[in-house]
Amino acid sequence: FLQLLSFLAATVFQSGSSVAAQEPPLEGNWRDYVSQCLDTLIDHGTDVYGEKKSPLLMAVLDVRTHASPEKPKLLDSLVRLEGRLHRRAERGSNLWYDQATLRTMYRLSKLTRDQKYANAANAYIGYALEHCYKPVDPSTRYANGMLCWGSHIHWDCYRDRPGGDGDGIGPHEILVYQAEWKRMHDVNPVAVRKLVDGIWKWHIVDKSTGLHNRHDDRRRGCDFAFSGGSFVHAFSAMYSATREKEYLEKAKLVANWHWRNRNKDTGLVADSPGIRGRHDGKHCFTTIVGPHAASLLRSYELTGDSFFRDIAIEYIKAYDRFGWDKDAKTYHAMLQLNGTPVPERAKGAGYDAWTPYGHVNVWRTSIFSYEFTLAAAQAAIFAYELSGSNANNRDKELLRIAERWSQVIEQQLPPQTGRRWKKELEAAMPAVKETGGAYAEDYGRAISFYVHLHR
Repeated sequence: FLQLLSFLAATVFQSGSSVAAQEPPLEGNWRDYVSQCLDTLIDHGTDVYGEKKSPLLMAVLDVRTHASPEKPKLLDSLVRLEGRLHRRAERGSNLWYDQATLRTMYRLSKLTRDQKYANAANAYIGYALEHCYKPVDPSTRYANGMLCWGSHIHWDCYRDRPGGDGDGIGPHEILVYQAEWKRMHDVNPVAVRKLVDGIWKWHIVDKSTGLHNRHDDRRRGCDFAFSGGSFVHAFSAMYSATREKEYLEKAKLVANWHWRNRNKDTGLVADSPGIRGRHDGKHCFTTIVGPHAASLLRSYELTGDSFFRDIAIEYIKAYDRFGWDKDAKTYHAMLQLNGTPVPERAKGAGYDAWTPYGHVNVWRTSIFSYEFTLAAAQAAIFAYELSGSNANNRDKELLRIAERWSQVIEQQLPPQTGRRWKKELEAAMPAVKETGGAYAEDYGRAISFYVHLHR
């Protein structure tokens, strides 16, 4: 729950507008901080911009004025968002980034028995699924009517139309985060079926092998592990909601793409097996044992099919076998498929700048890239919890792996600016040199991991 709450703050940026009065700090229990944050979002953070007002939550709020400025200050955006400013969804709303926020809203209503939060979440989902779509134009590459959410496009609330990459007609790309498919299906089952069927139509390039593309153009492209995991999760959720076996078969087909392309001797698989000549096509990263494995484990929970759990566990054990550096007591961030770690080296040029050389970096600065240390820790303890019905019959090797990840995190306490983009972040926001700290998502993931490991 704390992990999910943290994502709320991860999408809030300051702007240069006038300063409003601050509320005094709360002195109650932790849940009070959650309710104050959600109350603020519901009361001040909805779409009151443009001609059409809506219950959509704005992606960017000024933390002092509670307004969503048309042009927020740049601050760390180009560093955090990897040079892609459309990812912050300024002037708009992005349902994909708000999945954890919605999860928190439902959870708080359950805890408090106050339906205010669940009702706001339902209204947000309902409006987005009814109105927020790309146009359909067969002559334009990505104008296929898919939902405006994800890492490229969003809904521009100032203009009441698609926004972001390609002026709103960029790629549909969902990755890393786990969508609240059941909640969305409860609100609008017809729209969710159409959306999941659209994933099959536009993202799954080869319907016989499961080759997929992060972008929705039906062409061969980047078959990233963390977008593939999102597709597996979507199909699994539809099977859970409908019990229609075709969705389970689709989920297994896409999951099998990476599984069949693993190195049979080491069990390691490239982040993008379909890419030739690039580092992500021939190396294994924590993308596999982090967000991809987590999506497989969630799919096991949804479907009851042990195939998803078992391959996730194999990935996690293989990475531990070859990635653990017993002398440094940490993991390597990048492995050749034969199990050889890639040592530290200078940052590369172009796309290679994102290559995670050397040991893992816990307090990740960039939003995506190829490094998910904390997510890998979470997936390890999640796998342990799902490996048996109680502590007596669970897989102790997975618990040992989770404990190793705990050592990795502890060695890099207190939280700090991630080393890979430290120079760039401090240039964008010099005060970081004095304040220190990391991003809210990082804190949340670490807290969630330690709560589960404690249990």
